[in-house]
Amino acid sequence: MVRLTKQPGHKLKKILIPFLLLLIAGCSSPEPPVNTAKPKSPKPKTAIVKPALNQWIVKNYTDAGGVPSGRKYARFDADGSFSNPTVSQNYLHSVFLLNKENAGILLSLYKKSNPSEKFSGPVTIKLKNSAGSELEMISSRGWNKAGGIMIEQNNNDYSQFRIFMLQSEGVVNVEILDDSASVYKFDLVATGFSDSLNQL
Repeated sequence: MVRLTKQPGHKLKKILIPFLLLLIAGCSSPEPPVNTAKPKSPKPKTAIVKPALNQWIVKNYTDAGGVPSGRKYARFDADGSFSNPTVSQNYLHSVFLLNKENAGILLSLYKKSNPSEKFSGPVTIKLKNSAGSELEMISSRGWNKAGGIMIEQNNNDYSQFRIFMLQSEGVVNVEILDDSASVYKFDLVATGFSDSLNQL
């Protein structure tokens, strides 16, 4: 029978081999050198401020042949809603027109391409700006034969409207009430109003 005996130093090999492996691994992947350079602080980016888009578009009136005339007007389009005793919160498209003499409001119900509403009696126009100031006007005249509402210079409403818009900032809420208990709501934007008014 052959007896196996443990070689001396067997325990030493068990300890040395893992140590050598660690030593070799440590030598093969040295620690990166310490970076002594000061990190650069990022340069602040200059914000490019784009001018607000003016929604008050200035155009020239045209004659019957489509030729532009020297007279100008400003136009503001907005979507809103209308309600009456039979319907509630339906789609409304409004066109606000402004020239040197008067202002006009054209209201189309249900879709933009529909003709402007005609009003047989007086309408009340209420404006409220972001500061909480209010202006109320009453109109009994149409903008033209096709319909709409006129804000006249004769009864000083047009002057009051211009002053109100020039003193307003941001959104101006518009509410129109007619004699049939219909309510029309849309918003104007005061931004750009002054610039467009100066071009008329």
